[in-house]
Amino acid sequence: MKWVIVQNILEAIHHRERRGAGIICAVLLSFCCTVHFALWPNVSLGETNAQARCHYKLLFYIEGPLKLPSDVAIGPMGWIYVLDGTQDLVRVYNKKGAHIYDLGGHKLLNMPLGLSVSHSGEVIVADSGNHRIAIFPPGLNEPSYINVPSPPGGRPSDPTDAVLAPDGRSLIVVDNDNHRVISLDKQGGVRWETGTMGRSVEEFRFPFLMDMDKQGLIYVVEVINTRVQVLDQDGHYVRFIGGWGIDPGKFFRPKGIAVNDDGHVYVSDSYVGVVQVFDKEGDFVGVVSRQDGEIWRFKTPVGIAVRGKELFVVEMILNRVSVLRAID
Repeated sequence: MKWVIVQNILEAIHHRERRGAGIICAVLLSFCCTVHFALWPNVSLGETNAQARCHYKLLFYIEGPLKLPSDVAIGPMGWIYVLDGTQDLVRVYNKKGAHIYDLGGHKLLNMPLGLSVSHSGEVIVADSGNHRIAIFPPGLNEPSYINVPSPPGGRPSDPTDAVLAPDGRSLIVVDNDNHRVISLDKQGGVRWETGTMGRSVEEFRFPFLMDMDKQGLIYVVEVINTRVQVLDQDGHYVRFIGGWGIDPGKFFRPKGIAVNDDGHVYVSDSYVGVVQVFDKEGDFVGVVSRQDGEIWRFKTPVGIAVRGKELFVVEMILNRVSVLRAID
């Protein structure tokens, strides 16, 4: 019963927070979680695996005119793409965090939430308010669109994230309000879809952001089920990562996810204010920490990205992206 009550509370706040409201609720609710989380042991990763170490140093912040940003992605040239969704913009920065140009605008996007960048430099935006995916060619503010169909008898489609599949011919899309993941070809045809509201295998409760690894496995954050569900390229269940809780390896309010080249999975928890790390099999490895071993405390971390040893964390309430680098 307690879990059901918590789910209902989180579900109500989720809808408000999605559009940039409810931030005060998020901060107040996070206070008690942060206090508990402070009781964690001094978590660090094994010294024998240099690639899996969790100690990071700050390189710089990306700030500027951001207003409640939600996601971040890295392009093939190392440029940093930040989704400034309440302003209907994708802001583009160079490797050092200097602003280059913007994509989108009120005529092109409507409350976008998640984004990714393909290997060829296409910027793929989940244009939630318009129920579609916007695809910007490299360097051009001239997107094409793919409408995301609503399921029979369901709510209007609500895409919150999308990535290009390894074949380059289809997109994997998260449909938040319909609790599903859907694969579309570039003409908008449905190749496969999976999911309905629930807590079992291939069921979801408000899936939000996602990522894909080099093998094509799909990692979907479920906000209300407080877990990551891993699917294969055809949408079939592979494993769960995490679960309800505020102890190491568990989630209270997961939001962002990124998978590095070694298969390590990074997951942000927006209320607890940390980024946790898991191995290829979904086992807890550690938590992102400072050089002195103290757990790195972020303010409402949402979308995250990894590039080599660098970690990019959107801190929504602070209107910035923290750029960190792993310490050898």
